[in-house]
Amino acid sequence: MSGAFETHLREAIALNRERLPLYAQLTDGASLPISRRLIRAELLALPLARYFDRRAQPYERAGIPLLSEAFVSMQETPAFQAPAPLPPPPPVLLSPREARKLAAGVWRAHRRDGFGGASTVLEQALGSLAAFPCYACMLRHMLESALRIANLAPDHAAAAQQAGLPSSEGLSRRLFWVHLMALGQSASLDRQAAPLQAVGIPIVCQD
Repeated sequence: MSGAFETHLREAIALNRERLPLYAQLTDGASLPISRRLIRAELLALPLARYFDRRAQPYERAGIPLLSEAFVSMQETPAFQAPAPLPPPPPVLLSPREARKLAAGVWRAHRRDGFGGASTVLEQALGSLAAFPCYACMLRHMLESALRIANLAPDHAAAAQQAGLPSSEGLSRRLFWVHLMALGQSASLDRQAAPLQAVGIPIVCQD
């Protein structure tokens, strides 16, 4: 049986494969590189997901939802909408380099002030994206996931200590770091998707 991380990825892969031809039909094939890139990234992440799922098993068995709480079910994904109402023109999106600088800043805050400090920086970054909900959707998704991990990590560590298990903080920290390392590629994908999003094709944002 797959763990929470692998299940999340497999659900995402299935959804994106299902929607690939729908977007392609709407865009005369212009969406295909985006859909394929997204699916390829999810497939490549499966071994990493299995690693985290294995490491999390002792905690999950003890009733500590280390990964179950970190990953939202894809069943909550919005229904396919095609096309969406026209959004405002795209803002100036973060470049991959700027997104990597953001990741470095979040990590510095974590090293200095723990998960609480990192959460503050993540909340500020998400606040700067709030005015443009139709763009930067992959970056937003990764930031929200990182924030969820940061907010849950102290409670999970306390529960692990109470259950007599080794601290879960190291595993949470590695999962958090993996999300930060994905910010550059997320920003790149968002820039690739923005021209389609600007004409009402909500690829990535509703997926």
